[in-house]
Amino acid sequence: KGESGNPKGRPVGSSLQARLRTAVGDRFDELVRVVLDAALAGDMAAASLLLAPSLKPVQVPQAFALAGQTLTEKALSVLEAVAAGALSASDGKLLLDGLAGVVRVQEAEHTARQLELIRLALDAQRKTP
Repeated sequence: KGESGNPKGRPVGSSLQARLRTAVGDRFDELVRVVLDAALAGDMAAASLLLAPSLKPVQVPQAFALAGQTLTEKALSVLEAVAAGALSASDGKLLLDGLAGVVRVQEAEHTARQLELIRLALDAQRKTP
C-alpha cells in the first residue's frame, strides 16, 4: 500500500473521526438518542448536528420489479423508472451495476462452455486415426 510521502505525517488512527469513534465506543446509540431527544425538545444546536450536511441522508431501499425479458429490456426499464422519478438515480445505478455484473457472469459461463467444446473437439481429433 502506498504512503503519503510524509513519513512524519499524522499517525494512523489519530484523525478526529478515529478519536471520536474511540471515545464514543459502544455508547453510540445512546449518544444519538440523547442528541435526538434534545433536538425534538427544540435544541437547535442538536437539530443542526443531526441534520448537518456532512451526514448522508438515510435512504430507504425501493422495491422495483425489473420489466422485460432480456437484460437490455431490464436495463431500459431501470432508466425509464429513473427518468420518470419512480426510482432514485442511486438505486437505478445500483440496479444497472448489478445487471452489468450478470452480463460478466454470463460471458464467463459462455467462455467456459466454448472452451469445453474446443477441448472435446481436440480430444475427439486426437482419437481419430
